[in-house]
Amino acid sequence: MSARRTLAALLLVMTTTLTGCVSIPDDSAPQPIEAFSRKDPLNAVPAPRRSDDPETLARNFIRAMADPTGGHKAARRYLTGSASSRWDDQGDLTVVDDVSVVVDERTETAIRLRITGDHVGTLSPAGQLLPASGSVVIPLSMSKTPSGWRIDGDLPRGVVTDNAQFLTAYRRADLYFPDRTMKRLVTDPRWLYGAAPDASALVTLLMRGPSPDLSGAIGAGADKGATLTAPVSTDSDTITVELGNVTDTDTGNRTVLAAQIVWTLDAAGLSGTYRINADGAPLVADQDGGWRTADVRAFEPDAEQTTQPVLHLVRGGAVVRSTGQRYVAIPGPLGAGRDVRSAAVTRDLGRVAAVVQRGDRQALVEGPYGGDPVEVASGRTVSSPSFGADDTTGYAIVDDRPIQWSRDQQGRARAGALDVTAVQAVRAGPITAMSIAPDGVRVALVVAGRPLLAVISTNARGVPALTGVRDAAPADGTALTDLAWATSDVLYVIGEGDESPVLRISIAGGPSSPLVGGNLKPPLQAIAASPRSVYVTDSQGVLQLGIDSTRPDQYWTSVGTSIPPGSVPVVPEG
Repeated sequence: MSARRTLAALLLVMTTTLTGCVSIPDDSAPQPIEAFSRKDPLNAVPAPRRSDDPETLARNFIRAMADPTGGHKAARRYLTGSASSRWDDQGDLTVVDDVSVVVDERTETAIRLRITGDHVGTLSPAGQLLPASGSVVIPLSMSKTPSGWRIDGDLPRGVVTDNAQFLTAYRRADLYFPDRTMKRLVTDPRWLYGAAPDASALVTLLMRGPSPDLSGAIGAGADKGATLTAPVSTDSDTITVELGNVTDTDTGNRTVLAAQIVWTLDAAGLSGTYRINADGAPLVADQDGGWRTADVRAFEPDAEQTTQPVLHLVRGGAVVRSTGQRYVAIPGPLGAGRDVRSAAVTRDLGRVAAVVQRGDRQALVEGPYGGDPVEVASGRTVSSPSFGADDTTGYAIVDDRPIQWSRDQQGRARAGALDVTAVQAVRAGPITAMSIAPDGVRVALVVAGRPLLAVISTNARGVPALTGVRDAAPADGTALTDLAWATSDVLYVIGEGDESPVLRISIAGGPSSPLVGGNLKPPLQAIAASPRSVYVTDSQGVLQLGIDSTRPDQYWTSVGTSIPPGSVPVVPEG
């Protein structure tokens, strides 16, 4: 496991002209940085002092570049006038780790040095943070001025900042966009500069549309072409949003737009009554008194579950479920057989899919929970199945080819291959694991041992496809074997090796975090997750770890007695 996983570091730099690439470091603690969950950022950056030595000046210059206001006015104080006029600070920001300053030449009045670091991620102007890998070398020339040392040579295009400064200067915010059914909202995390959430900035970004990787999977309704025409205002408990160019008159689509705005602002801690107007009139006529979260509850992203999903296991070739301190076979053939290798269960316990061994081949079967399943597909190997956002669609990998199956109104299941051209263009190699997020849009893959994210869209021929493919985390040399979503924006992965074999990955682009692993007995064989717990199969059996952010478990515990090695945990999904 990379040493940088033990450092909670995030730094920013421009990727286009800096030497090398950049990647996002991994955090040593299992607690993630969540949207607006920490104290207000201080945003204070150091100012150059006459007494600063060149090394101190270089490090503080990096910290000062965290502040983008006034065309990076704070950072320009470290430059001579001519260097400032030549510096192009526009474009992406990139995150680096392990910053060092190496002096190459020094005289009494001039110095040449290099700032080096591990490139760990890229922040777009729209605030999307993406992981990357590589190293950065930034050469600097300084001269002695009456005010002290100042940078006077040409600077590479872009901006650099260190981890601690990034974490105090930038905050995560979640924007929400509808899926293509216009029935669910999909999370689109962004990182914004500022000490507090700015409602106008959030709504403006929302009206500009989703991040590029989501574009093929997002529906368009009343938000298409809409703009924010005035700053969002707050009067006591009422938050007023004035929109313009809302040409779509469909009430359903306008309600979806309201849900986007309400849940985006609510996630940022900006709660109250939302008065949303379109071209001078209420967005929806019968909501002239404003919107509350209760009015758009049906669109609530990752709605908190009041109860823990019922843990199931594939044990001894049969599907069993937890009932207090015991595990009992589920009704029907899948609970009575001895040939089940993996399974998926819908959250309402209405449907079950399973991979069953039939001689030297495997079959994917699906049917009502407790009823007789029917075969969906077969091959030499079939991966663990995964349901989508509802029980009518599911996914698996058959003979290294990802497939999608769907069930029509008569209950007939039909399967077809997914177009994975975009996946192979990003990373060539076998696709060995696949899991669908609860939102039914994002897909997590293991390709040649590396984690990738994609979305489910439709190609020009009308075939379901995986597009918007990107790395899920920085490369660290660990080969991954399996993964599972806990929520629509957090997944857990297991890898080969004994050191930190379980990792948490956020789609927000921050560092992957190793979970405690002291009492695990690798190799790990399977993983499942819920918003509250992670389950893994190690060489002794199935263990669980509570991941509640307020009080996470410090060690793994068995899910019960009489759980033989090779049992597979199954958490209801969808």
